[in-house]
Amino acid sequence: MLENKKSYTEMMKASAMTRKRNAEKSVLEIYIDMLLHESILSTRKNKLLKDIDAALDCKDETLFMKLTEELKEINICYGT
Repeated sequence: MLENKKSYTEMMKASAMTRKRNAEKSVLEIYIDMLLHESILSTRKNKLLKDIDAALDCKDETLFMKLTEELKEINICYGT
């Protein structure tokens, strides 16, 4: 009957491995989240820059001011 039970050392090793795997998953999830946010931010900024160029081409000062203000806010919020 004792043969089926894990020793304290084995249980501690298993627990440590589980914690390590969970920590690795957490780091991976954080990294994936960072990549997604960076991609979204980059796409949003590129669209704003294109829209700003289009507003300049159309000589739409109101739209230009609105879009540049939006771009400024993004740069302030995200330090870019």
